Amino acid sequence: MLNQLPPTNQRPSLTSRIREIWEKLTTPHPSITDVREFRKAQLLSILTLILTILLFVAVLYGPRSLGIFGILTIATLVSYLVSRSIYYKYGAYIFTFSYTALGFLTLYYGTATSVESAVSSTVFIAIIFSSVLLSRRSFLLLVGLATLATFSVPLYSNTPIAATDSIGRTGGIVLVAGAILYGINVFRENLEKEQLEEIKDTNRKLEDLAANLEERINERTQELQQVSEQTEQRAARLQAISDISQEIVSSITQKPDEVLGRITQIISKKLDYYHVGIFLLDKDEEYAVLRAANSRGGQKMLARRHQLKVGGIGIVGYVTQSGRPRIALNTSTDAVFFNNPDLPETRSEISLPLKYGSTVIGALDVQSSLPNAFKDEDVDTLSALANQIAIVIKNIQTAEDAKYGISNRTIKFSQRDIQQGYSFQPDGSIIVRTLPQNNPQLDKAIASGETVVLSAPSKDSQPTIAVPVKFRDQLIGIIHIESSEANRNWTEDEITLVQAISDRAALALENARLLEDSQRRAAKEQAIGEISTKLGATADIEAILRTAVRELGAQISGTQVTVEIGGGKT
Repeated sequence: MLNQLPPTNQRPSLTSRIREIWEKLTTPHPSITDVREFRKAQLLSILTLILTILLFVAVLYGPRSLGIFGILTIATLVSYLVSRSIYYKYGAYIFTFSYTALGFLTLYYGTATSVESAVSSTVFIAIIFSSVLLSRRSFLLLVGLATLATFSVPLYSNTPIAATDSIGRTGGIVLVAGAILYGINVFRENLEKEQLEEIKDTNRKLEDLAANLEERINERTQELQQVSEQTEQRAARLQAISDISQEIVSSITQKPDEVLGRITQIISKKLDYYHVGIFLLDKDEEYAVLRAANSRGGQKMLARRHQLKVGGIGIVGYVTQSGRPRIALNTSTDAVFFNNPDLPETRSEISLPLKYGSTVIGALDVQSSLPNAFKDEDVDTLSALANQIAIVIKNIQTAEDAKYGISNRTIKFSQRDIQQGYSFQPDGSIIVRTLPQNNPQLDKAIASGETVVLSAPSKDSQPTIAVPVKFRDQLIGIIHIESSEANRNWTEDEITLVQAISDRAALALENARLLEDSQRRAAKEQAIGEISTKLGATADIEAILRTAVRELGAQISGTQVTVEIGGGKT
């Protein structure tokens, strides 16, 4: 349990009470806000309060000149009361001028003992405090009047002037004291002005520094925001490129026109461009033919077989000839831009070459409805896409040139020939085996080209999955899976997995076939080149014939090669 401290009921000490009362009695009026004026008012109130108390005490002891003391006390009290008000300056005038006048009144009424005592009693006090409390002009006026009154004492004084009294010396002291105090005031005010100017200059420098610092902070903040925005935009574009690449790869098994059309739709959707078109060069490389587009205007262009001359007008013509990207940030001022009536919303355009190796095979054309929509980093981003698209297009062209050779080089399952395959055994081994005959699931999968699943087997068959391996709708194989468990029920995930592997296997087989064809053609061309070189190395007919027979026999094994010329035989 926490110990609670008892409430403190300590009374304030006597010193603190006196201090509090003193502050209440000497604090100037709250309307005085200027520091310099506040201090003057406070000094006047303190001085007059002390003098009022002292004069009251002196009156109690019965001074010789009670009337003069009474007037002096009343003047001091009035000065104190006025010093506590907003009109404290009038209190300063009352205090200084009344004290100066009373000193000379003692001479006039003959109550002063001497001229020096009369002047030194109140006049000097008034002059000293007037140098602090009054303005320069008022101070000079007071000193001038006091000096004049001192020098003219013989004219009005009813006090006998002793032989020791020197009117000139006393007046000179008043004048010199006033001059010294005036010089001190001028020096002090000049010093305060210089200090004030230094403070103002320092404040200006600090304000300038603060403003510059704030400006630098704002500039730095803006730079960081710009870098952050650029980083976010770059990350978003890289993610978009990754998504586009994945979709391109996943759609590669579709038909050529479908693949290209899908690519334009993906780029338009992911990168927010209203028109994307893919141009391919014709066989003569004379025209760039539009093969795919996503926009309505692009569909119209496809319908009329839109094409642009290589090196002709338009950005696509320039790109397909030069092999370099081209950007039109403002189509209204770009000299190369071709104003296509089917794409009236175009305000900026970028076109990039589709290059396979160093060969230009077409162009990727991207158009935006906003001016200045493309930046330098967009060239790198879209160039990466263009390279991928070029590879996809090259594979498509290679497949088209081969005229679906895979259908002629693979054994057609529809002929029901028994073919060789590979089987994965439960013990982890792989064996070579032939296609099982009289298998209803295989027959159905081959005939329909669709996946066949058997989960409720009969006595003569096991749970089976038969998935056709197809490339471009051409059946090239079959994946046949039998379960060793008689009551096995195939899940949707298992069926999807087998189908996905079937798609990947078809693509891999096609790539392997294309590679094999390329290697075979390369070997054939190399053999022809070597034989041609050997045949051209001699001019002797018999040697040429022997070389031809020997080389052909070496290239075509298991054959007999005969060359007949003019009925003879070699």
